[in-house]
Amino acid sequence: MLDQFDIKLLAALQQNSEMTQGELSQKVNLSATQCARRLERLRKEQYIQSVVAILNPAKLGFSVVAHTLVSLRAHTEGGNERLHRFIETAPEILECYSQTGDADFLMKVMTRDLDHLSQFLERMIRVTDNLASVKSSIVLKTIKKTTALPLQIVT
Repeated sequence: MLDQFDIKLLAALQQNSEMTQGELSQKVNLSATQCARRLERLRKEQYIQSVVAILNPAKLGFSVVAHTLVSLRAHTEGGNERLHRFIETAPEILECYSQTGDADFLMKVMTRDLDHLSQFLERMIRVTDNLASVKSSIVLKTIKKTTALPLQIVT
């Protein structure tokens, strides 16, 4: 079970995982030793999955984000395997969810430009060969983007 100090630690790490042990312990009002022990436990219990760098897509030449809905013609073992393999290996797909509703999958796709998106979609259709429909919506402007979980509702 998580207590208020665990929640504070996790919240602080979500905002800045590069804090030193001293900065982190000051932020959550724990000694450095207690902080280190708690962090070790939180990692061991997999509350912390990984620590990564979040890159700036625009600086790296990525300007198009598309939310793509994919529907399958049929759910066959071979067709599903081809699509799953494509999803897992396509670097343009940042996130993919199997879902209920009008489409079978929702993907977040990032590409350099619209031509790159078109090539990606053509490749997906060609490789998977079992798609009933593919609908993409292009993001015009990001209003909110975060990786932080709403930890205040956990307590």
